[in-house]
Amino acid sequence: MSDTPPGTKPTYGSAIRVAQIIHWLHGSPIGISQSELVNRLGISERTLARYIQTLRESFFDDDGQSLVEVTRSDIGGRLRFRRKGVKMEGSAYELMSLYLALDLMTFLEGTFLMDGVQDLLDRLQERLRKEHGHQTSLVLKDFHKKFFHRTEAPKDYSHLNDILTHVVKALVLQKQMDITYQTPGGEPKQHRIWPLSLLMYKRALYVVARRPSVEEGKTRDLTFAVERIKEVRVSDAGFNYPQDYEPSERFQNTFGLVRESDPQPVRLHFGVKVAQNVASRRWHQTQETTLRQDGTLEMTLTMDAGEEFIAWLLSYGHHVKVLEPEHLATRVREKLQQALDQY
Repeated sequence: MSDTPPGTKPTYGSAIRVAQIIHWLHGSPIGISQSELVNRLGISERTLARYIQTLRESFFDDDGQSLVEVTRSDIGGRLRFRRKGVKMEGSAYELMSLYLALDLMTFLEGTFLMDGVQDLLDRLQERLRKEHGHQTSLVLKDFHKKFFHRTEAPKDYSHLNDILTHVVKALVLQKQMDITYQTPGGEPKQHRIWPLSLLMYKRALYVVARRPSVEEGKTRDLTFAVERIKEVRVSDAGFNYPQDYEPSERFQNTFGLVRESDPQPVRLHFGVKVAQNVASRRWHQTQETTLRQDGTLEMTLTMDAGEEFIAWLLSYGHHVKVLEPEHLATRVREKLQQALDQY
């Protein structure tokens, strides 16, 4: 006998919405923010909370664990399929090395990317405490103080979670993107791109993408600063990830990210006060350094000596001199004169 009173049509709205959430999660490896789910379903936050509770209490994976989890990403958290814990092997010191490596991403504070890293670090510390006893707990207690790094003027991405979400989704699912990009001092431009890499450089994020040209068979690889992407839409159309693309090769002849000309030999002379500091760092894969008996340093490189390289030279002021090529020395001299003219 039916439990439904005569004349009453059964309503399956809630069940359909829960099924819809599961369907969306299958297509979102990084999860979906709760605020986005509220907007998509047209429901209140309280109603969504009930749906999530139902999912967590009623649906389980093969390990008997809740099918979904809520991360700390975004306001109110992000909903995603639960990620199985990764078995960690090795000594506590090896795991601490992982801690340090992940801590270098703290410039992404306020984004779901950093929240994912923090989630992993929390799990790492908990595993350490369980597997290595009380002594490890004491070590970890002040670990963030014992190994501390200070980053150089990181860009702020805490307000760009929506942009980053779409970018990461397009990268993971290998989908084309339509973006509106604000060039410095210019008008916003529209681009249809194939996202190839999310690049981290000097505590900033960039999207390396391929843009098919109108001319058949022609393509161009471009680098977009994430903070200048004003709008983004992930297309339903996919693309074949190009086998001829290798990020390490793309930037091997540049000092930074922008390539202005073909690589050329460069020879520099550094004064005594900065010679040791310069020699201790690997500025470019082609560099060769020679410390002179008088304490000065000579460096040779083969690279594109563009604006980013000139800015680096200017940071050393009178402690560096361009020996060759002459046209580079001329550009540096002009930059110094322009700076002097300001005073």
